[in-house]
Amino acid sequence: MIATIAKHQLLLLRRQRIFLGMMCLFLAMAAAAGMLGWSSHHTIVRVYDDAKQLLANAGKPAPPNPFLLTPPLSLLSNMTIYIPLLGALLALVLGHLSMIEDQTDGTGRLIFSRPVSRTTYVLGTMASASSALAAILAASWWVSALSLAIVHRSIPSVQEFGQLTLFYGLSWSYMFAFALIGMVTVLLTQRRSLALLSAIGVWLIVTFAVPQFTSGLRPSASLNPITDPVSTSQRFFKVTAKARPYSVVEQYKAASGRILQTATAEPVWETMRRVLPLAILIIGLVLATIRLVQQHDFSRSASNE
Repeated sequence: MIATIAKHQLLLLRRQRIFLGMMCLFLAMAAAAGMLGWSSHHTIVRVYDDAKQLLANAGKPAPPNPFLLTPPLSLLSNMTIYIPLLGALLALVLGHLSMIEDQTDGTGRLIFSRPVSRTTYVLGTMASASSALAAILAASWWVSALSLAIVHRSIPSVQEFGQLTLFYGLSWSYMFAFALIGMVTVLLTQRRSLALLSAIGVWLIVTFAVPQFTSGLRPSASLNPITDPVSTSQRFFKVTAKARPYSVVEQYKAASGRILQTATAEPVWETMRRVLPLAILIIGLVLATIRLVQQHDFSRSASNE
């Protein structure tokens, strides 16, 4: 029965072309990350070749190629920005639509006229959202792997494939959390527009407001993965910085940087600790969604206004 409900939800998403739109956008993001990485690589190599020629003419030895000193997966560092910004926002919409459509068109009343438990229903809805996200990120994985092969002119190693899989697995978890937020806001509000606006408000707080308080970053600095905090010397930020280990978006970026080897190396257990706030958030949202569905009145249709 869970699989049947999940299939029904996936058919609704396909009918609305939401799944196709998200797939195209994520493939474009992965391709853009690879293109930017290739452009950076091409520029660095060209400058290095010119500098090497000048040093050779002056009889001086040339330093090592700087591109060879960077980790191969660093080409995809822009994905650690795309996921929290666009990826999480699209996941909100996906979770919102997975829950709201059964209320606005009256399908929820029909589903519960049959011997279907509410727990089965919500698990099927979660399964549909998680499956859609997994399919989208799996396609992005292939595009990223192809970009690495093109830029480096060689097939990525087994270790690099594993790191790429870990990164996209972590990204799936991050996006699934926001899909759950989209579901929860539907269950807490009675208007379709208010539910979506509430979910977007949570996204803004998590993505921009919390990093600003916990790291002293300006909102625009959230777009730059290598920007250092500039205000942590102030007493206020010294206090709020203690909450930084609990900032989901910052810990996601930090863990992604370790996986892609674009950040300073650290023990495996330390990287796993960074994922803990996200895991706790997902568990809490799953339990909250199940609880809210048990109490929700599906006999009343949500307002389309």
